[in-house]
Amino acid sequence: MRAAVITEVNRPWEFQEIPQPVAGPGQVVIRIHACGMCFSDVLVHQGLWPVPLPIVAGHEPVGEVVEAGPGVINLRVGDRVGVSWLQHGEGRCVECQSGFPLHCPDGQTWIDLGGGNAEYMLAWESGCTLLPANISYLDATAAFCAGFTSMSGLRNADPKPGERVAVLGVGGLGHMAVQFSAALGLETVVLTNSPDKVAYAKQLGAADGILIGDDAGKALADAGGADIVLCTTASAKQVASVLSGLRYAGRLVTMGMTGPIQFEDMTTLLFKQCSIKGSTHNSRGDLVEALDLVASGKVKPRIEAYPFEKINDVRERVTAGKVRYRAAIDFNLS
Repeated sequence: MRAAVITEVNRPWEFQEIPQPVAGPGQVVIRIHACGMCFSDVLVHQGLWPVPLPIVAGHEPVGEVVEAGPGVINLRVGDRVGVSWLQHGEGRCVECQSGFPLHCPDGQTWIDLGGGNAEYMLAWESGCTLLPANISYLDATAAFCAGFTSMSGLRNADPKPGERVAVLGVGGLGHMAVQFSAALGLETVVLTNSPDKVAYAKQLGAADGILIGDDAGKALADAGGADIVLCTTASAKQVASVLSGLRYAGRLVTMGMTGPIQFEDMTTLLFKQCSIKGSTHNSRGDLVEALDLVASGKVKPRIEAYPFEKINDVRERVTAGKVRYRAAIDFNLS
C-alpha cells in the first residue's frame, strides 16, 4: 500500500510502498477515505512530540472496515468508522478498571500501530467509532479531533440552562466549539482579535462577537461577562487575561496548546469562586454527541480538502498558519 512516511524530523514525508497491515485479535484494517491534519502533526514532524521513526502519522482518520480480526464483535466489514487518538487501554491499571481507558498510562495509539496517512490503517476495535449515516468522511475527520476536543471542553464545563458561554479563539477548535454551544441552546459569544470574525461569529450561531484588544477579560466583563469561557487559542497571554471576565462561580476551560500560563490576578478565583480546568478528549460520549450534531447539520466544520499527493504542502500550510479552520487529506481526490 502507499503511505506517507516520516523518516526524519523536519524533512519532507516520503511516499513509500509498505506492506498492507493484517488484523490481529481485537483489531480491524480500515481503508482510509480521509484523514485530517492539525498542529499536533506539525509537532510530530518537528520532533517536539517524540515518536519512533520511521512512522506513518495521521490521528484523524476515517474510512471503511475491510478486515476484522479474531475476537472483533461490534464491527463488521463494510462499516464506516473513525479512529480516536487513544485506541486501547491495557485493561488492568486503575484508570482502565475505573472506566477511564482514555487516561490509561500504557494505552495504545496510532503511534504504536501507525496512523491514517496511508491507504490502509490497522486499529484496535476499541478505538473505532461508527459514523452516523448522514455524515461525510471529510466532516467526520473534524469531529475526531477538533469536534471531540471542543465538545469535551464544553461538557467538562458542566453548562447549565441559561448560562452564557464565551469562546476565545475562532480557529480549528473554536469554530466547532461555538457551533456546539449554540446547538445546545446556550447563549454564546465569541472573543476575537479579528474584526472580520466578529461578523462571522453570528454565522456560526453566536449571539455576538467581541473584539478583545489587549485585555480579553476587560472586554468580556464590559460585554456582560460569561459563566463559561472555552479557550481554544494558543496564546497563553489571552488565556490568562480572560479570567477576570468570568461571572460568579464561572469556569474557564483551556483546550489549546499554549506555553506556560501565569495568572497575575488570582482574586477572581478567590472572591468569585471560579475554577480553571484543562480538557482534551474525555468521555467517548462526547465524540458520539459531536458526530451526531455534525450529521444532523446543526454543526458544519469548515474544511480545506487536498489530495494525498499534496500532503507535504498541507503540512506546510498548517505550520505557517495558513489553514484558517481545518485541513484534511481526501483519498478520493486525485
